[in-house]
Amino acid sequence: MSHFQIRYWGVRGSIPVPGQRTVRYGGNTSCLEIQTEQRRIILDAGTGLTQLGATLKQPEHLTMLLSHLHWDHIQGFPFFSGVYRKDFTIDIVSGHRVDNSLESVLKGQMQEPNFPMNMDGLPAKLTFNEIHEHEQFEVPGTVISRVALHHPNGSTGFRFDGGGKSFVHLTDHEHTPEYDESIISFCQGADILSIDTMYTPEMYPNHVGWGHSSWLHGCEIARRADAGQLILFHHNPAHDDEAMDAIGKRSRAEFANTLVAYEGLELEL
Repeated sequence: MSHFQIRYWGVRGSIPVPGQRTVRYGGNTSCLEIQTEQRRIILDAGTGLTQLGATLKQPEHLTMLLSHLHWDHIQGFPFFSGVYRKDFTIDIVSGHRVDNSLESVLKGQMQEPNFPMNMDGLPAKLTFNEIHEHEQFEVPGTVISRVALHHPNGSTGFRFDGGGKSFVHLTDHEHTPEYDESIISFCQGADILSIDTMYTPEMYPNHVGWGHSSWLHGCEIARRADAGQLILFHHNPAHDDEAMDAIGKRSRAEFANTLVAYEGLELEL
């Protein structure tokens, strides 16, 4: 019987915002850890990845999934301790791009004058794979599906199924009618739905086309997909702890089983 242990290491969008305003929810950008019985999966490589890396002591074979290659989802990669260990194998997977390959984008952020260490000199064994729309693949302990999301330059949502349980993570995504059918179908019956809710409903009209949703959109998707639990994610860097408390309260009035993601949040299926 497979099971998932999920931990949030970075929950912010756009930029890291450490400091007294964000102590309870955290200031690092996107990074999750999913542990199956046989494999550790890392979901996005924002600055939260550096905190995760500090916990890894033994040699490992990891799978790293990247929803997309915007800066806040890859900026922790050059500082991830695992890439500097020759006893680590890291399979890096993203959605397919037609302009630049996954490998070339990650190499680009580590080239001079941006970074002192070239990626070609990293000790870890790195593999790169780009998956296409509706393609499924397996890693030990789970079957992973992907869906295209509505975001500038594209983004990929992932669903993890195993042992009769399911976890869906959608970031970055702007809720629009033309994506409704595919998104609702993809999320259908998920035990846990973790989703980009960067804006309040009041903010969203001034950010149409920016590629992010409001917490109200997240509640609607969770309700229509019959999700068991909703996790609000990719928090606006302008929202301090008190603002996130208020968002959580308003969200639970729309979808009762809602949690606001915070650094250190652990879930188990």
